[in-house]
Amino acid sequence: MLLLLTACSKDSDNNTEPTTVRRTVIVFMSADNTLSSFTNGDFQELVNGTYNTLPSNDRLLVFVDRISDKEKPFIARITGNHMQPVDTLYKYSEDPYVSDPEVFKEILGRMIKLYDAKEYGLVLWGHGSGWCFEKDTRRSYGIDNGNKAQNLNYGLWLSIPDMRKCFEELGVKWKFIFADCCNMMGVETAYELRNCADYLIGSPAEIPGFGAPYDDMVKHFISQSDTLYKAIVDTYANDYPNYLPLSAIRLSEMELLAAATKAVLPAVAEHLKQGDDAATKGIIYYYSPGGRNDNYNKSMYDMNDMIRMALVEQPDAYNTWHEAFQKAVPKRVTAGIWETNRSNTVNFNDFKVTDEKMGCVSMFFPLDKYDNKSCLYQYNTDIQKMQWYQAVGWSSVGY
Repeated sequence: MLLLLTACSKDSDNNTEPTTVRRTVIVFMSADNTLSSFTNGDFQELVNGTYNTLPSNDRLLVFVDRISDKEKPFIARITGNHMQPVDTLYKYSEDPYVSDPEVFKEILGRMIKLYDAKEYGLVLWGHGSGWCFEKDTRRSYGIDNGNKAQNLNYGLWLSIPDMRKCFEELGVKWKFIFADCCNMMGVETAYELRNCADYLIGSPAEIPGFGAPYDDMVKHFISQSDTLYKAIVDTYANDYPNYLPLSAIRLSEMELLAAATKAVLPAVAEHLKQGDDAATKGIIYYYSPGGRNDNYNKSMYDMNDMIRMALVEQPDAYNTWHEAFQKAVPKRVTAGIWETNRSNTVNFNDFKVTDEKMGCVSMFFPLDKYDNKSCLYQYNTDIQKMQWYQAVGWSSVGY
């Protein structure tokens, strides 16, 4: 279906329209990996979602890079026109690593220049692993395996700091970044991108391979409502009731949340000194990037749950911090269980989910176990590469 829809193509940059549009929404489908088989379904959902929905002064553009020994990456406009629903605007002659920062920036820059829009929205479609690094592969978003016609997750990722730099160099502040990929709702990621968008929307956990219900979400991507972030979260959550934790972070509040977190960090550090098992017992966690069935890779704990527990004997301090958290996280949907393809990665008997405990935003807490050589990732040192580490003062409390 996707090949049929993109049969009409324009291989030149000279086919752009001069009219200034209201909003351009860019969907970046990084699917040269094990998610490749999901592209057709989601692309068709995007097409369906535009019918009788997409105003003439809005644009929906999609970049697609998927496993193929013939098809090269391309940029297409979804028109909302039943007679010609898709217009391919550009085809790449080569197949670059789209997870390379310069390539990622070039693709987004090319799409931004296609239409002079008053504002832009971004959908990140692909794999994700939060802020974590993994040696030279960089980790974080959108792995490109570079081995055509092979269903692999082997290749380069785009790190969150590199993503931030790309956005800064493009000079565009997104109306929203909707991350339809695993583990992107970490406070470290949100703080890194705090100047790059109004809202960051997604899940702190793993998400189902089928991803978002795009046929129902396009109308929210182009909505002029001040609460479009709520509609995006609710629409996604309704597709997986009680099965997917989701949140929206108002990035303009990240500096104040960092300051509030810095104020309570000494108490958090004291809590961690109890020892790894005591400090994390019963705390909600979301993901183990290494995919191993061991304790070393439980690294993304629920931010609210951990700080709530650390301040259990200081309710006034917690309430002050929680007020800043609520301003920064104006929308969240809790869930009792979520998708995981790694056996025993998340054991839902390890913790209890309640609205009071689950904040639907993760945070990394340095623990002694991460210094063990058996741990695949060097979390305790890698966290220092993130701006959040400096902003909350981890080094000042001994980490």
